[in-house]
Amino acid sequence: MPVAGLASVTAAASAERAGTRRAIVTAVAVAALAMTGFALIRISGGSPTPLNHLGYAPILLAAYVYGLRGSLPAAVLVSVLFGPTAAWLGMPGGLEGPQAWLIRAVFFVGISVVGGGLFDQLRSHIAAWQTAAVTIAQRERDGMVALARGAEAKDTDTGDHIQRVRSLAEVLAESADMPTDEAEAIGWAAMLHDVGKLHIPDRILLKPAPLTSEEWDLMRRHTVFGEAILSVGEGFETARRIARWHHENFDGSGYPDGLRREQIPLPARIVRVADAFDAMTSDRPYHTARSAEWALAELQRHASTQFDPDLVALFVYLAETGRLPLRNDNRSSDFAYRASGATERY
Repeated sequence: MPVAGLASVTAAASAERAGTRRAIVTAVAVAALAMTGFALIRISGGSPTPLNHLGYAPILLAAYVYGLRGSLPAAVLVSVLFGPTAAWLGMPGGLEGPQAWLIRAVFFVGISVVGGGLFDQLRSHIAAWQTAAVTIAQRERDGMVALARGAEAKDTDTGDHIQRVRSLAEVLAESADMPTDEAEAIGWAAMLHDVGKLHIPDRILLKPAPLTSEEWDLMRRHTVFGEAILSVGEGFETARRIARWHHENFDGSGYPDGLRREQIPLPARIVRVADAFDAMTSDRPYHTARSAEWALAELQRHASTQFDPDLVALFVYLAETGRLPLRNDNRSSDFAYRASGATERY
């Protein structure tokens, strides 16, 4: 079974066991509350007594956890326990007639129906809200992918580059001890890092020869253009930061603002490494794809100047241990040989 499938089965089994434990604990708690209320009533001299209102506690607990399917049986249990049970057992103390405890039983059952029904409706509404939130998030991500592919189509033959950068950035972010949800958000935001290239003419993007100084000036503005495109609407703060600063260098020699070291937001530093690696190992109009080993060596050579040295070291470690989602054509024999733990051949 694939690792992902095995993880899903394990997670489902764990959730099922947790649900079973929760059900047992709740059932025991409901029974304990009912028995405690019954004991307090008998110790205090029996019925009638205000302590009979303690019967609502187990009913409401069952309603909260199980809804109507739990609150109704709890109401029947409490009604019988607080009603005829003492007389059946011949217990001393005050005893109520059938009319009194039957009326109370009607109220217990009524509260169970109302409370259980309300909690069931609440769960239904929450589930609907969660589904709607997931749907909205997916539509936003679909929009992000479409926008990113639109920009990438001007620069490369396919839009696969943005997907690879997303995967590399997400793994690097999570390995840098960022929470899983934040790492995933950085991965998705990374797909929009070059969206500003929508404003760059094809004659510059697809030019195989070196760019002139004027062309370079315009090309560098794609970071500013990207931030401007993403400035409309909420939810793109991380993407805006990445789009503007993913070409800043660690030593301050980058663009557009000349930020250095920790002045550069961490998401932008992460995408800087992921984007550079994939660019070096992909065919571009101005160069052919390099090997993974060459690209890793280049990252190390420019650590502390272009790239965050800690992130480069982590990226290289992840690559050498096979934890990066590299393409098959980036796993040359030398690279696989090195990752296997054998003696380095270069």
